[in-house]
Amino acid sequence: MNNINQKRRIILKGVLATSAVSSVIGTGLVYTYPASETAWPKEAFNASSVEKALLKLTGVNAITPNPDGILIKAPAIAENGIAHITIQSNIENTESIAIFIPNNALPLVANFKLNPRVTNTITTRIKIESSGDIMAVIKADNILYSATRKIRLTATK
Repeated sequence: MNNINQKRRIILKGVLATSAVSSVIGTGLVYTYPASETAWPKEAFNASSVEKALLKLTGVNAITPNPDGILIKAPAIAENGIAHITIQSNIENTESIAIFIPNNALPLVANFKLNPRVTNTITTRIKIESSGDIMAVIKADNILYSATRKIRLTATK
């Protein structure tokens, strides 16, 4: 009986130690946004053009091209319209990364609000409707920067 109690104590100590360590590690990664910033931007995602979507998403639609500060990693060919992409911002004070595909019926594909304490890189899968550009729009210090990369669509059977 004593042996069972010792094992139980060891397990409980391990669980408590693990939860303490994970809460310390997780503290630096969790960032909560004010309630006003967490609302789903439905109008932006339903906009029919990049300009309209940017206006609904950020309140501005003037974009400064910055291909040197934004790295887009994407395949040259998207099979069946699916592409795995990575976007990295080297622009100081990056607040968000939005992905647009102007040839899609609804061009805004994704919008990521970034924690200022973590890396400025996102990786995701996207669906494209036809060959064309992928546009990354970075918001930093209330200025919009963009870069594009061409991607071709092929259908496999």
